[in-house]
Amino acid sequence: MPEQLQFTISSKLKNIIGRELITDDFIAIFELVKNSYDAKAKEVTLIFEHIKGNSKNARIIVVDNGIGMSRKDIDEKWLLVGHSWKKEQEIELQTIQKDYRDKIREERIFAGAKGIGRFSCDRLGRGLKLYTKKENEEDIHVLEMDWDKFEEDPTKDFQKVDVTYNKTNKVDLGVDIESFDKGTILEISSLRSKWDRKKLLLLKRHLQRLINPTQIGDKQEFQIYLKVEEEIDEDRKKEGDFDRVNGIVRNVVFEKLGIKTTTINCTINEDGKKIQTELADKGTFVYRLEEKNEYPLLKNVNIVLFYLNPVAKRAFTRIMGIQPVRYGSVFFYRNGIKINPCGNEGDDWLGLDRRKTQGQRRFLGNRDVMGRIEVTGFQPDFREVTSRDGGVIKTLALEQLIHPKKGFFYNKALIRLEKYVIEGIAWDSEKKPKDPEEIKADSFKIITTLAGTTKDKDLQIEFNKNLLDIYAKKQIEKTPQLLKNIESVKDLVVTKEAKAYIELQTKTVRNVFRNLQKRQRELEKELAKKSLFIKRIGEEKKEIQVLDHQISLGADVIKGRLEQLKNRIEKGEQISNDYLNTIIDVILIHVEMMYSLASFVTRANLENVNLWSQEINGDMVEYIKQYIEKVYVPSYEKTLDMDRVTIGVRCRPNIEFRRVFNPFKFRVVIDNLISNSRKAKATHVDIKIDVPDKNTLELRIKDDGVGIPDEDLKKIFNFGFSKTQGSGIGLYQVKKILEDYGSITVNNRLEKGVEFIIRVVK
Repeated sequence: MPEQLQFTISSKLKNIIGRELITDDFIAIFELVKNSYDAKAKEVTLIFEHIKGNSKNARIIVVDNGIGMSRKDIDEKWLLVGHSWKKEQEIELQTIQKDYRDKIREERIFAGAKGIGRFSCDRLGRGLKLYTKKENEEDIHVLEMDWDKFEEDPTKDFQKVDVTYNKTNKVDLGVDIESFDKGTILEISSLRSKWDRKKLLLLKRHLQRLINPTQIGDKQEFQIYLKVEEEIDEDRKKEGDFDRVNGIVRNVVFEKLGIKTTTINCTINEDGKKIQTELADKGTFVYRLEEKNEYPLLKNVNIVLFYLNPVAKRAFTRIMGIQPVRYGSVFFYRNGIKINPCGNEGDDWLGLDRRKTQGQRRFLGNRDVMGRIEVTGFQPDFREVTSRDGGVIKTLALEQLIHPKKGFFYNKALIRLEKYVIEGIAWDSEKKPKDPEEIKADSFKIITTLAGTTKDKDLQIEFNKNLLDIYAKKQIEKTPQLLKNIESVKDLVVTKEAKAYIELQTKTVRNVFRNLQKRQRELEKELAKKSLFIKRIGEEKKEIQVLDHQISLGADVIKGRLEQLKNRIEKGEQISNDYLNTIIDVILIHVEMMYSLASFVTRANLENVNLWSQEINGDMVEYIKQYIEKVYVPSYEKTLDMDRVTIGVRCRPNIEFRRVFNPFKFRVVIDNLISNSRKAKATHVDIKIDVPDKNTLELRIKDDGVGIPDEDLKKIFNFGFSKTQGSGIGLYQVKKILEDYGSITVNNRLEKGVEFIIRVVK
């Protein structure tokens, strides 16, 4: 006769679902805070005590004001391993009639639903004492346990390890806790790892990303507090909140920082039928699209992406005290709670960096964007893996969301952002920046191209009407295909006024385009008679581009100084006369250089072009040394707060090297080489001047940047070649200048960085 058998559970199960599953201390804290959030707490306080040195009294106390537990809850829920009352309530919410949809919306959808988060306490410490109380009860229930007892005998049944229970009417922890009317307190003792100041600050930064306040809303306010008495004195010495341990953990989302940049917001609505997309640039609305949702498994999904231009990166670092790349990139939130490690530093869960290696100038990587993907409501297809640090379980819904070619994130959000910031504003160009009207004109070109190729006949578009005026004035020379795209926009706009406006603009553009074609044919006939002139222009093309590059460098310097001065004035800082004179001197130097170069480029007023042609007979050692120390360093180091590079000059005393040379051209050489070091992310440039013999001057410029690979050595002086997102003109220009004086070689056999060796001969 068959015999019925049952499973028995080893006490070792505690480790499998505890310390081996919760992989680090931060994840463990995350789980406990999420439990407080799920218990409908309005706030949770994390208290760290006696953490200095190797104190055996070190402990962590977690206090929340949630709904708490009754004795029945403890027996049937907390002590039942793997049971999740959150899961039960989540399913119950889904069965409520549609008339109660508003009630569902008011309920806080739970962050955890596996019933194992309580074992995070084991990760943090050996001892646990739990106090819990419901609002309508007088008794405070107390549980006390030693997690290591589960490890004494692995043959012992899990359920036979004792946990002590009693009840009391007060909490006696020896710390200041306000009236405990309801909620849960966890006292974790015999800590398993140390918590120093550095680790506490990292915890604070991790917690900043845990809760997404834009999804929680005003009615679901939730605050996290850190309290570490032993760090208060050190906190008083710090100016920024990001350098202090104690206090509220501010839930940071990018838009709350007040940094204005390009933003795209893409949403699949509650019923999953429509996708709405809106793009804005520095707070100005550019366009809005509404189209059918082609992802059947996705609904209640929102994507917000911010393009991190250099200004935005600097502003973020100034506000947050950390570089954006170290803070993270695109996070994933499920019902307001972050899923780890998605978006953390070094986590390429969306494949942005892998994709960028296929096209550095065409694609955005994790360093270029920040944002979040949010899913809300009952979303059974988006759940954390059990290990709590492995992201989201792979499902068909996840594939529809993040597939690198077909997914919602790529096709509807990232690619459209790339079209705007790369095609529209030439974000990585080293050329002269486009003016605002050119940006708007290119933006409209992108919108019309999108409308001209879409397959969705029900697509609706709204756009900034001013773009059309600019487009008509500046883009009339483009191909008739763009005119066709404008006409396609007419069929997609909503109002009759907009349709009539487009018809009028299209007619105007078409007429001007015909006139332009006619004028172009006339010009071609005229130019055919001037072949000699055309030939000369061809010969000078590179020379003009080189000079234009140098003008751009000067313009960047002037722009940077003026912006810095403006920022200091706006902050109300006192501007000293010395500082102001330094700024003015730098600007005047570069204005003089740009004026002379501009004259040369336009072939106008040639007799006044003295900088590019004037030579002197002098001591090159003294000239180079004085230019770097008296002109370049004040220009770049003393007046520039961001992106600072220290520059040192070494020279043996009493040496000189006299010959005829062009001082301006050697300024260009030095400017370009140091500029390259800055682009290569160097922090220090070492310049050594020497005269090894009476006929040779040797100038060595060495940095600690990213260096130059062997395979690029033969190409770095080629016109247009660049690996630093530059124009590829600077080093070409340097080599051309030095051909008249001597030579330039490269030493890339350094542990870090590169060294350029210039030899000038008599």
